Parts: sequence; structure tokens; C-alpha cells
Amino acid sequence: MLVGDGALDYALVVGAFHFINRMADLLHVDPEAVPESLRRFEWIRRFGVRMASRVLRRMDLRNRRDTRSYGDAVMRIAPVFRRATGRDPGDAFAPVAARPKLIEAIELALRERDESSSLPLTTMRRVHRMVEAALPAEPADATGFHERPTDPVEAFAFVGTRYAQRTTPDMIARLREVGYSDLGILDLAIAVSDANQWARLHRLTGLAPEIFSLARSLGGGQSNGLPRLNWRPSVA
Repeated sequence: MLVGDGALDYALVVGAFHFINRMADLLHVDPEAVPESLRRFEWIRRFGVRMASRVLRRMDLRNRRDTRSYGDAVMRIAPVFRRATGRDPGDAFAPVAARPKLIEAIELALRERDESSSLPLTTMRRVHRMVEAALPAEPADATGFHERPTDPVEAFAFVGTRYAQRTTPDMIARLREVGYSDLGILDLAIAVSDANQWARLHRLTGLAPEIFSLARSLGGGQSNGLPRLNWRPSVA
């Protein structure tokens, strides 16, 4: 069991991986640069690994030192938060006061949702509601096959939440048939991934769901069978 403010770091990492993995699975991004048909040749696999290592050696992968204070982080997010929710942050971020970088991550997600996405608010709300509805209610409900919605957008959000790796080319084709361009499909994948990331993050940290989610019918913080970490926030 994780105890203490360090649990917030784990929560942020878990949420980030939920986002990254869903984006890759929804859009069928290959895990390796070498095509699957060529990976059966050992010398090609070795060459791919060596090339990747050369690229990674040139990258600065050191952890960034977090120097922003809780007050600074709240002040920075305030205009974005106000536009998104219609109110000031107040003590909305008190549960994560020990890790201001979580507030920065939420700020970036809100900017992406409200300033960069091509999706209308009605579609974004549908995605958020479908993600919440699709979350497993209990561990036994997380596996197997389930009936999918007939609507292409809702089916994309449902499969993206339950098992994003099962997204099919036919599902993408149906999105194109109802008018979604490549950019629109990308923004849908981002919306589904963002909503899934937030579904985990707010439950694990105790943040109010309405900070990011547009699913107005949200219930308590421990619904849908997702646990909350046992941690104690420190005083900022």
C-alpha cells in the first residue's frame, strides 16, 4: 500500500500511461519503428535497437526539477480553470498541494480540451459520459466481450475505455462515414484518452471529478470499482 505524498507521483504516472497506451491502441501506433513483417529477421531487429539507442542517447531524459509552489500553480491555472468551470479554483486542488506538478498537468489537459481540440462541446460531453459509463463496475466486469453502442463516436469511446487494443479499422471507417477527418479522429482519440486518464487520476487523488470531466452525472469518487490510494496530503 502506498502512503504519503509520494503516492501522488505514482497516481500521475498511472494516469499518464493510461493516456499514452490508449492513444497508441486507438490509432494503431506500432510499438516499434521496424515493420512487423521485418522483425522476424534477427539482424534487422538488432539494427533497429541500435538505431533507437543512438537516438535516445542524444535526448535529455533527466527528470525536470519541480520548482513551482502550490500557490504559483493555482495562480497559473486560475484563468483556465475559470473559463472551464465558471468559478475560481479556491481550494479545489488542496488534495494535491504537495505536488504542484499535478496542477500543471491538469492545466495542460484543460488547455488541450478547451483551446486546441476541434471537437464541439456536445461531442466532448458525449465522450466523457460514455467513458464514465464504460468503466468496469467490478473486477470481473473488466474482461470478456460486451455489447457496443451503435453510434460510431460512442462505440469508439466505449472500446477505447474497455479495451482500446480491440479498435478495428472498420470502427475508424465508420467515423469517417459520419464526417470525421484525420484531425477529428485524432481529437476523438485524445478526448477518450484524456477522459480515461482523468477517471483514474481524480479517484486516486481525491480531486473533484468536475474539475475536468464534462459528465454531469458523475457520482462519488470511489464508484465504478476503481480504488483510491491511501495517502495523507502534507500541509502546503
